[in-house]
This record gives sequence, structure tokens and C-alpha cells, in this order.
Amino acid sequence: MIHNTFLIRISNKEILATTQYWPVEIPNSVLDEFVSTREDLHREHADVSELALTVGDYKFHAKDVITDVLLVFVTDKGENESSIFEKVDSAKTILKRVLAKSGLEKVRETFERLIEPSVTTRLKIALVGEGGVGKTTTLHLLLGDTPPLQYVPTIALNLETVENIRFGNYSLVLWDFAGQERFRTLWRFYFHGADVIFLVCDSALRNVIISKDILKLIKRDAPKVPVFALANKQDKPNAMNPEVVQKILGIPTYPMVAIDIARRDEMLRILMTAASQYVGVALPDLPPSELLKFTATATEEAIAET
Repeated sequence: MIHNTFLIRISNKEILATTQYWPVEIPNSVLDEFVSTREDLHREHADVSELALTVGDYKFHAKDVITDVLLVFVTDKGENESSIFEKVDSAKTILKRVLAKSGLEKVRETFERLIEPSVTTRLKIALVGEGGVGKTTTLHLLLGDTPPLQYVPTIALNLETVENIRFGNYSLVLWDFAGQERFRTLWRFYFHGADVIFLVCDSALRNVIISKDILKLIKRDAPKVPVFALANKQDKPNAMNPEVVQKILGIPTYPMVAIDIARRDEMLRILMTAASQYVGVALPDLPPSELLKFTATATEEAIAET
């Protein structure tokens, strides 16, 4: 995950602009040490290609934008270096273009917006399950909308929530599949496109058994995609204990009442847990409001253009 980005004047180590995507503060001393080490490395080995450098708990990836101006992306130590350098190169190209046209002050003023498309990575999360178990209601709950109290079947695929939620530098794309039998031939195409899958059941024994069969399809068609279960409708008298549901399904299972708007933070925390496990970062003990951001339309359009 990308924690922070910096635009730095190399000669005096002045921070010209910065963005933060994760609640990690990079000490100035660590940033200075990185810049100094990088400059020493380039001075002693002029022909060396750009290398990621680890200082303390952070990994630094940087490229010169122009003479004396450095663009830096800071990530966790386990991040893939080549993919981050691709993002740095993309952002560098945008910054150079604006620098040439409008100057450094314009870049400083609009830095976060300019690099947003380069920083952002989509994380695609699918909700699957039999019809009527509460998939679309769960989407409404995540967005803070009043959940529908009357069941309206989803037709094929619901994409109303694309790009609405930011988690670090990830843009969470959420959708739910139609659960009706006639749409199930489409599922395998969507399984392959997902990074994380939530299998939603209504906590009744009959549906849990059906969900176990659906899980077999997921494992067959997308064996590498992590799957989590939502034991929804825990307010119903016939609802099974989520621990029992977990033992039947054999995957991490979370209780939920998706029609209860008061449980939104709980659902957001479940979403963050799944996302953090996929990304490979520890989830800080902070409320969802400090870790998730609901994007503005302008940001969504900027992401869509990349």
C-alpha cells in the first residue's frame, strides 16, 4: 500500500507538496536519510538505475521530475517495487507536463489531484449469494443509504457503487450478482474479475447449505480469490449462530443485519478487514471514518480517465 507521497527539493530537502493515504507519519529524519542515501548512491554510482530503498519501516521509491525536484512514493516494505515505480513514472509524466505549462507553484497547489490517477489502484469486491439474502441491502448499508425493506431482485449485475469508497490508495469497486438461477451462468466471468468475494447467506440452514454449493463454484472458477461469508439476517428467529455457519462453510464468517443502519460501522469494519488482508497491511485500531473516504465525483472521473 502507498502510505504517502512527497515532492521534494533535493538541494535543501524542502517538502514542496505531500499527500497521505494511510495513517502513517513519516518522520522528517527518515525522509532526509532516504534523500541523502539516494544522492550518495547516485554520486558514487552514476550509471545505477533507480532503486527502492528501505529506511526503518518504510520503503521509498523515487524519480527526478526535473533538476532538483524529486517525486517520492512511500510504501510498506512488502510492496511490489516494479508496480510502484510504474505509478511513479506515470505521476512524473503528468507533473512534468504541468510544470512545463504552468510552473512549480501550480504543481504544488494541485499536487494531490494531479497524481491521484497514478496513485489509485482498483480493488474489486463482489457480493454473491442466492436471491433475497441481502446482497444489495448490504451495498446500501455500506454507502449509508436507507436499506430497502422490500425485496427487489437484482437483474444480472448491480454496478451502482463503482468507485465510491477509498481505502488508502485503493478505490473499492463493489458490485452484487443476481442470485436467480437463470443468471448463474454469468457468475464465473465475474468471479475472475474480483479481488475479494463476500458470500452472503441468510443464516437459515437451507440457505447455508446452498451457499456451501456456491462456494464450491467460486473455488472451482476463482481458486485464488479470498472469500469471506456474511451470515446476514441475524435478527430472524431461525438464524443460525455465525460460528456454526463458519464451521459449515469453512471460511471466515461475520454476523450481520444489513437492514439495520446502526450496524453500518460494523459492516465497514468487516469490509476493511477483508481489504487489509488482501492488500497485506495491518488494520489500525481506528474508526472507519478515519480509514475510509467516500470519493467525490471529480475524483471518480479522474480515476476513470486512466
